[in-house]
This record gives sequence, C-alpha cells and structure tokens, in this order.
Amino acid sequence: MVQIPKHDLSSLWKLSDGDLMHETRSFAGRIRGHAAFQDVPEHVPVADTFESLADVLGQKSNAAKYGDKLMAEERDKAREEIFTKLTFACQHSVMVATHRKDPTLMDVGFDLSHRVYTTKPATASLPGQPSKVELKFGPKGSGIFYVLVNRVPGMGSVEVQYTDSPNDESSWTSAERSYKCKIELKLDLVKRYYIRARYHNNAGYGPWSSVVDIVLS
Repeated sequence: MVQIPKHDLSSLWKLSDGDLMHETRSFAGRIRGHAAFQDVPEHVPVADTFESLADVLGQKSNAAKYGDKLMAEERDKAREEIFTKLTFACQHSVMVATHRKDPTLMDVGFDLSHRVYTTKPATASLPGQPSKVELKFGPKGSGIFYVLVNRVPGMGSVEVQYTDSPNDESSWTSAERSYKCKIELKLDLVKRYYIRARYHNNAGYGPWSSVVDIVLS
C-alpha cells in the first residue's frame, strides 16, 4: 500500500463560472512567488498559465449566456482545462516537496489528504439520466421560473435547454451551466416552452431527460 498526499479540489466543481475564475486567479497569486514554481519545466503550469485560463473562461462564459451552444461547450472545456491544470500544479508541489523533503512546499492553498492506493483508481463513468425535472413559477408576471432537477452521485454539473419548437433540434438553447439543482430561467410571457436537462462530469454528457413543458402567462 502506498500513501500519497493529495490536495482536495472537490469543492471547485460546485463553483459558478465567476467564482471559479476568482479562485483560479487567487491560485495564480499564491504560486507566483512559491518556491516550488520557480524555474520549472514548461509543462508545469505556473501563475501566468492560470491568469490566461481565467481570462478564457470569462470570454467563453459570457458568450454562452446568450444561448450559443458552441460557446457553452467551449466554456465546459475551459472549466475542465482549469481543473486539469490545477491538478497538475498541485501534484507538482507534492513531488517537489517530497524530493526536497520539505512538506511546506505542498502548501498551495488547498487542504491535503492522504489516500491509500492498492490498485489503480477507477475512472469516471458517464452520469445517468435525470429522473426528475420539475418546473416552478417565480414571481407572477416576471417571466421567471425555476427548473428543479434531482441530485445523483457523480452528476457533476447540470445543463438545461429550452425551446418553443421541440421538434427542431437546432432551436434548443442552453442556459448557463449550473452546479446546483435549481436553475433560474427568464423567458417571454404568453408562450409555451419545452424544457430538458442532462448532467455533465469528467467522463462527458449523460442522456437528456424527458421533455417537460410550461406556459408562461
């Protein structure tokens, strides 16, 4: 059995795009003068790497807010690139600390745990299909309503799409990806909308839920 120190980054998956950008820039600030990140090989992500990744996420996130499906996918890729680079940077700090026999070099702002590995860790699997998608009205006349989705293990994030022409696949518009199971939408009144949802994690996208509909009046 091998005990390997590992930084806990699990809380980052729940952050909104804006909060993840802030955390990424904060991490860049923490490692800019960090002893483990001086004169490193080019494959090791450094402070400037994370500043650039935060900028890219901001651009993709803003574009995705206007219903651009391609930008929504690009935003997801930008988030995943941040998670990947953060993992690499944290692993680098552990390796340097171990090599130099200086545990303080593992201090990069995230909690440490010790995991025991006896076999290769299992890889992530695709999330399942949402079994519950419910719609709840917001303030009367506001055009706001809430999509409620059930929480399942390994779900990652939630993508919600809406349309007024469910048979036209190109008409489906994605809302901003959420890490909560309650998603707010604001749409035009006096119109019937059709809603569907799916989960997304490290392995990819799960299947769409059944379509539900609502009339905003």
